[in-house]
Amino acid sequence: MEIVQEIDVSELHHKAIEALRNQAFPDSQISRSYFKQLPHMRALHFQGEQLVGYLGLDYRVVSVGEEIHKVLGVIDFCVDERYRGQGIGSLMLSEVSAFAETKDVDFIILISELHDFYSSNGFYKVQCMQSWLRLHEHTNFGVAVEHIDELYVKPLRGKQWGVGHFDWLGYMY
Repeated sequence: MEIVQEIDVSELHHKAIEALRNQAFPDSQISRSYFKQLPHMRALHFQGEQLVGYLGLDYRVVSVGEEIHKVLGVIDFCVDERYRGQGIGSLMLSEVSAFAETKDVDFIILISELHDFYSSNGFYKVQCMQSWLRLHEHTNFGVAVEHIDELYVKPLRGKQWGVGHFDWLGYMY
């Protein structure tokens, strides 16, 4: 797997990401390589020349109660359906964790309905009120405040996720 800064992603890789993303998320088909916003980095996993695994990475601070955490967010994580069940997803999460552990990151976070998969890879579910900038098709629809129970966090560097309102301080992945 290679982690590439967004500004360095080639047009060929953008097309491959778009195809893989659209295959994995058929209800969210779009003609670009990102859903809401460009991520800061892309993690790409290849089998030969074929892109078979992808996830976006977003680095930012978030607010949880009275605490500020530095997080690396996982966005649009997908594995080609022909390669699922072969450990590629777990390998990618392991490599992202190893990468984040060498950086100034308190938690890896993501939104998902795949409880068993993420729990088996060191994440735990957090349920709380959250606020974020609601974006759709490059339009800002203001701040949303809702209870979301699909947030998963993986602590790094021994930090504990706080209690209280979670403010994304930007868009939700």
